[in-house]
Amino acid sequence: MLRAILFDMGGTLDGDGLHWLDRFEKLYAGAGVPLPRATLRAAFDEAERQAAVDETIAAAHLEDMVDRHVGWQLRHLSLDNPRLRRELVARFVKPVRDTARANGRLLAGLKARGLQLGVVSNGCGNVDRLCDDLGYSPFLSIVVDSRRVGLYKPDPAIFLYASARLSLPSSSIMMVGDSFDRDVRPAKAVGMQTAWLEGPAARDCPDRALADVSLRALADLPEALDRQARIVA
Repeated sequence: MLRAILFDMGGTLDGDGLHWLDRFEKLYAGAGVPLPRATLRAAFDEAERQAAVDETIAAAHLEDMVDRHVGWQLRHLSLDNPRLRRELVARFVKPVRDTARANGRLLAGLKARGLQLGVVSNGCGNVDRLCDDLGYSPFLSIVVDSRRVGLYKPDPAIFLYASARLSLPSSSIMMVGDSFDRDVRPAKAVGMQTAWLEGPAARDCPDRALADVSLRALADLPEALDRQARIVA
């Protein structure tokens, strides 16, 4: 019996299946600065490295976090352009906030079903602040931030940690995430149910046996749970 659902943050609760790198690729092109994928990937990865050790980002809300991330990208790209920085940040943040309003309603509906809810994220130490900022916190029983607990996806130990925090067996928990390798595989390895968020563009599933549910959007989750319940019944 399903008793709890855990969600990834980056690309899932803040993007509905759209990875940050993919979003930035479109934003740079839209701002008149098209970049080769490999060039942007290197800048993005450098910003991720900086975020992993930066102390101030651990207390940042959404706009501050994205602003710092974009600043590191532009520094790596040798693009000292304050206007471009402001534009990228604003255009990144707006759809996140739009998505958050819909996801808040989704979380409220799932909690009303009697499910415990949580977030398990490879975060920068500020996942709890992001959940506050986006309006998710009232619906969450736990927030597991990799930087704070010292466990990182795809290590299955982070999912066992979340299970222990909920005081529930892994088999009664579903993990929802957009990354097959960081979310679906390790969660299934510890016995959790899994939902793979493909996103708006169809992707080939690496292993259908590991994904109990496939979603094109998070809004599809309640209907998918209803289908599963009918099958079990």
